[in-house]
Amino acid sequence: MNDVEIDAWQVPILVTAAIVLVEAAFNLVLRSRGLGPPSQRVRTAGFGVLVLLTVTVFVAALGPTRADQLSSVAAAVAAVVALWLTYRSYNATAKPPPRSEEEPAAKPDNPGES
Repeated sequence: MNDVEIDAWQVPILVTAAIVLVEAAFNLVLRSRGLGPPSQRVRTAGFGVLVLLTVTVFVAALGPTRADQLSSVAAAVAAVVALWLTYRSYNATAKPPPRSEEEPAAKPDNPGES
């Protein structure tokens, strides 16, 4: 048996080819049946399958050691992004929003007692 290994540079080419073939197949089926474009859910499910396929092929091409290292780096980047978003969220709630000049001043509760 031949052992066929996929190099990392081949992954985008294979995924692009798979997307083109799947799209061509869907177009042929839809044209032959006279149907319009698929619903939003079908397109979302198809996109999810393609993402899963891409990640699976990418991890398989890298091998377990490099995939483990890459996941560690990705987790570190995600932690930094989460920290930055938390900081931005804290700053947004800690400061009162600026008043626009078009907003009227606050009125007293009892206008006759001022």
